[in-house]
Amino acid sequence: MKKEMKKVFTIIFIVILPLSLSAQALGSISGRVTDKKTGEFLPGVNVIIESLHLGTVTNNQGEFILKKIPAGNYSLSVSFIGYSTFERQISLRRGELIKLDFSIEEHSEKLNEVVVSAKSEVREIRELAMPITVISMSQLSGTVNSISDVLNKSVGITMRNSGGVGSASRLSVRGLEGKRIGFFIDETPMNDNSDFIDVNDIPMDMIERIEIYKGVIPAKFGGNAMGGAVNIVIKEYPDRYADFSYTLESFNTHKIQAVFKRNLKDKGLVIGGGGFYTYSDNNYTMESPHVEGLKIKREHDKFKKLTLAGTIEATKLWFDKIKFEPVFINTYKEIQGIEYDIREAHTKSQAYILGNSFEKDNFFIEGLDFDMSNAIAYTEYNLIDTAMQWYDWEGIAYNSDSEYGGELGNRYASNADNKKFTYMNKLNLEYLINEKHSINFNSTFTLADGKPKDDLRELSLRKKTVFDSKMRSWIVGFTYDYRTKDDRFLNSLTSRYYLYTMNTKSSNMYGLGEVKDVALSKNNIGFSDAMRYRFTTNFLAKISAGYDVRIPSETELLGDGILTEPSESLLPERNMSVNIGVMYSLLGKSKSNLQLELSGFYMHLKDMIRFTKSPWGGARYQNFGEMQTLGIEFEAKADILSTLYSYGNITYQDLRDVRDYEENSTISNPTKDMRMPNIPYLFANVGLEFHKENLFGGTEQNTRIFADLAFVEEYLYDFEMTNDQRRIPRSTTVDLGFEHSFMNERLFISGKIKNLTDANILSEFNRPLPGRVLGIKLRYIFK
Repeated sequence: MKKEMKKVFTIIFIVILPLSLSAQALGSISGRVTDKKTGEFLPGVNVIIESLHLGTVTNNQGEFILKKIPAGNYSLSVSFIGYSTFERQISLRRGELIKLDFSIEEHSEKLNEVVVSAKSEVREIRELAMPITVISMSQLSGTVNSISDVLNKSVGITMRNSGGVGSASRLSVRGLEGKRIGFFIDETPMNDNSDFIDVNDIPMDMIERIEIYKGVIPAKFGGNAMGGAVNIVIKEYPDRYADFSYTLESFNTHKIQAVFKRNLKDKGLVIGGGGFYTYSDNNYTMESPHVEGLKIKREHDKFKKLTLAGTIEATKLWFDKIKFEPVFINTYKEIQGIEYDIREAHTKSQAYILGNSFEKDNFFIEGLDFDMSNAIAYTEYNLIDTAMQWYDWEGIAYNSDSEYGGELGNRYASNADNKKFTYMNKLNLEYLINEKHSINFNSTFTLADGKPKDDLRELSLRKKTVFDSKMRSWIVGFTYDYRTKDDRFLNSLTSRYYLYTMNTKSSNMYGLGEVKDVALSKNNIGFSDAMRYRFTTNFLAKISAGYDVRIPSETELLGDGILTEPSESLLPERNMSVNIGVMYSLLGKSKSNLQLELSGFYMHLKDMIRFTKSPWGGARYQNFGEMQTLGIEFEAKADILSTLYSYGNITYQDLRDVRDYEENSTISNPTKDMRMPNIPYLFANVGLEFHKENLFGGTEQNTRIFADLAFVEEYLYDFEMTNDQRRIPRSTTVDLGFEHSFMNERLFISGKIKNLTDANILSEFNRPLPGRVLGIKLRYIFK
C-alpha cells in the first residue's frame, strides 16, 4: 500500500507542478453579487461572458471568479431567476486581475397569479415546514468520503456498517433505523432494492445534495417509510461534460468512477452515461468480540461491484422531458465469519433495470406540473454455501451437519438462485393554485413477483422451504400547502393511504411443520401536519406532528429461507411523533454565514418490528411492542474567517421500552422503562475546514484542508439486567483530509486519513470495524 501511495504522489507532482506555473499572461475577474434592497449575498447567480462561452455561479457568500481570460473587451452578464439581468462592459488588459461587485434588483413575474421568485434551492428546502437537514454539493465535492462518513457527521443521524467496504449498513434517524427509514434517489424509493444498491455505493462526485427528512416525510416521495428519509439528489451536469476519478484506499480498495453528458440541442436530445467500479479485500485485522484476546485477520471478505448506466433524453416533444435510463449492477461478496472461520460461502447478484420518466410543466392547465416515472427490474440473487467442512478460529476442521455441505447458520447446504421481476409506477402532480395555495398528489404502485429456487437446500433439508411470491403495494399521498403572501407562515398538511397484498406459501426454514398458504392483505392510513413561522428574515420556528404506518417488508414477512425464519403474522408498525425546533440563519447575509438550529422530538412507536436471534441459532422478525423516544439536537455552522469554516452538533435520544407485559402474555415486562439496547443515545461531531485560493502560489488553484472529530458515548449491547452486562464501548475518532484543485477546478487531488488514532471501533452487536484507513483520489473534469 505504501509503495503504491508513493508512486501516485510522485506522478502527481511530476505532472501537475508545471501546470500551477502556467497561464500567467491571462487575466481574471472576481467579485461579489448582493441583493440591492437588503444587501444579502446571493448564492447561485450566473456570471457569464457569452462571447467566450465562459461562466460560473456565485458561492454561498455571493462570490464568483472567472479565470483564464485573454485580454480584450467583453460584455459581462449577471443573471438570477427573479432578478433583473445586469450587464457591464469590461476591458481587460494582459494579465490583469479585476474585482467587481454587483447589486441586482429583485422583481416578480406574475403569470395567472403564479409568482416566480428566487432563492437558493438548498436554502429553500431547509426552510420547509418539516424538520430537515440539507447537505449541499459544496460540502461534498472532491473528497474521498463515503456517504456514511457524511451522514455520520450530521445531527441526529448515525450510519452503522457491519464491516468494511460493501458491508451491510443501517441508517438511523433519531433512533429509528433500518427499513423504517426511507432511502430515495431523486425521490424514487430504493428500500426494496437494498440487496443491489446501497447508500454507500453512490459516488460522492455524482451527488448534488443529500436531503435528510426527520419525523415527517413529504407525500411526493411515496414509498413505505416512517420517521425519516434520506433523498440523494443526483447532479444535473452541463451540456458538455465528462468526469473521471480513481481512488486508492487501505486494504487494497480501488474505486473508479466515470460520467459523460452531451446535449445535442439541434436534435433536441441529451445523451449521457457513466458507471463506477469498487473492489476491496477488506482484509483488516480485528479483535474477536466473542473470544477475549483473539486477533482475526479478515481473509474472506472480498467485495466487487460494477454499475453501468446510460441516459437518453428528448426535449423537443410535447413533454418537456422524456427520459430513458438503462442500468446494470453486478455484485460479488464473500461472507466473513465472526463467531467462526467462514472460508467459502459467498453471494452474487445481478440487476437489470430500465427506467423512463415524463415531465411536463403546465400540464393541460396553467400551474399544474406532471411528473411520472416507470421502472422495470429483473434481479438475480445467489447464495453459494457448499463447503463440506467448517472451521473454528484455531483452524480445527469439523464436518458439515449435512452430507451436501454448508458452513453458515446451522450448516445446511445452499445454492440459491432467487429471481425477481419488479415494476414500479410513480405519478406526481403538483398544482400551484396561486401564491398562497398549492396541492400535491402522489401515487406509487409496486408489483414484485419472486421466484426463489434452492434445489441443494431442499436436498439438504429434504423439504422445500422457499416458494414463489406475488406482492402488490399502492401508496397514495396528498399534501396541501398554505403560505402567506409575505412567506411568514407555511403549513403543510399531508395524508397517506397504504395498501399491501401478498400471496405465497411458507414453511419453517429447517423444514419442520407443514407448508402453509399465505394470503396477506393489509391497509392503513397516515397523516401529518407541519408548520413553519418566520419571526424575522433570520429567525424561524417549526412544529410538526404525524401518525405514520410502515407495512412489513417482504423479507420481514417471509424471511430469506436461509438464515431468517418467516413471520407472516407481523403487524404494521405505527408511530406517533411530535417535532419542534427553531432556526437562526445569517446565510448570505453576513460574512459569518452563521446558522444555528435547535430541535426537540417525541415519538411513540407501537408494534415495533425487531430482528431477534432464536435460541437454536436462527433469527426472525417479531413485533416487539411499544417504544418511546424523547430527544434533543443542536447544530451550529459558521465561517469563523473568510478562509475558515467550522461546524458542531450534538444529539441526545432516549429510547425506552414502555411495554407493560411480555409479548403475547400477561407476564409483567421486566425491562419496562429501560433504555433500548444497541442504539447510541448520545453522540456529537465537530469539524474545521480551511480553504484558500492559490495557497502555494501560482494561479487557478484551490485548497481545502479539513479535520473532523466524532464522539459516541458507550451504549447497551442488550437490556441491562445485571451490573456486569457487556456494553458497546465509548468511541472517539478523528479524520483528517485535504483537497487541492488545479486548472480552475478541473484537476483534483484529495486524500484522507480516517480514524487517525487507530481507535478500536465496534458497531452494532459489537461487530469490529476497520481501524485507520488511508485514501487518495485523483479526479479530472473535462469542461
